Amino acid sequence: MSETILNYNTNLDQSDMRGAITEFPNQIKKSFSIMNNWVPYKKYQNIQNIMVLGMGGSAIGGDVARVLAQNACTVPVFVNRSYNIPEWVGLNTLILASSYSGGTEETLSAFALCRERNCPIIVLSTGGIITDYAGEYDLDKITIPGGYQPRAALGFSFSLILILLSRLGFVQNKIIEMVEKSIDLLESLSTEMNKTENKALTFAENIHTTCPIIYGSEELTWVAALRFRGQLAENAKMLSFHHHFPEQNHNEIEGWTVNPDIMKRFSIIWIKDEDDHPGTQARMRISSTLLESTAGSQLEVSQPGANRVERLLKLIHYTDWISYYSALLNNVDPTPVKRIQELKIKILEER
Repeated sequence: MSETILNYNTNLDQSDMRGAITEFPNQIKKSFSIMNNWVPYKKYQNIQNIMVLGMGGSAIGGDVARVLAQNACTVPVFVNRSYNIPEWVGLNTLILASSYSGGTEETLSAFALCRERNCPIIVLSTGGIITDYAGEYDLDKITIPGGYQPRAALGFSFSLILILLSRLGFVQNKIIEMVEKSIDLLESLSTEMNKTENKALTFAENIHTTCPIIYGSEELTWVAALRFRGQLAENAKMLSFHHHFPEQNHNEIEGWTVNPDIMKRFSIIWIKDEDDHPGTQARMRISSTLLESTAGSQLEVSQPGANRVERLLKLIHYTDWISYYSALLNNVDPTPVKRIQELKIKILEER
């Protein structure tokens, strides 16, 4: 164990991000309780597609839900991160308007456009403007428990969407059962990551002074890579980038050619799953060999589990812990997002 790890300062965590990350499995458990007595007032018939409206922590919940359900869902699911909505959205598109704060301006803009097209809408939020709209327009809603940073409420945001879609008959119940069975495994992983010495902490020591380039697979782990990038930015205040295989082999691999002094500051993080397509596995393995002398370092992340649901949720939880320890090693409080707040203020000032 190096001196750096021994000297990380838990007192930096003024708002208890550690506690929020630890809560991930408990949030999933609470979601089942929330949905236990939930009954829709509306009927949702002739639905041809589903679109989740959201940004940041709310949008990633939609991404995780759709990846978990992609092989067991009767209609396509899309996530919309925009002020606007696609032209195909209409009467047969079920809209899940997900805004943790209830005041996300992009989501409210897209929500208004969906209302103009008479889309069926269900609201998921802690309260705020969008919940007021749900009451005004007599929409079905699900109330998410408050008190978290939106990114730290992922356990609620993805599982409430999945359970909702299962309740409405769009997602097979076997996926929901897998999510529920993963709770104990996630609690065990969380206990391990809370120990003074643990694998996430060691991993963080290896990347916290680098610019991580995170690679996942199109089959499953791209969403873990996306989440990890966002968590490194918001928690550890680190820039990182992500891409997925096999697409990386058709463009980005050529980018590892010039500026060797810059590339030595990059760490490559391979997020792998045992069910990745054999072609993807081969491409990752060969690419790693080709980039061995170029990148500063290469590390792998994977998690064991009986099925893809367990493994993906464990990957997400594990990399959340890496982002937390990276923050402490970088001598920053993982909770505040000062630049985001400053940006919001300046946007309001221009109006």
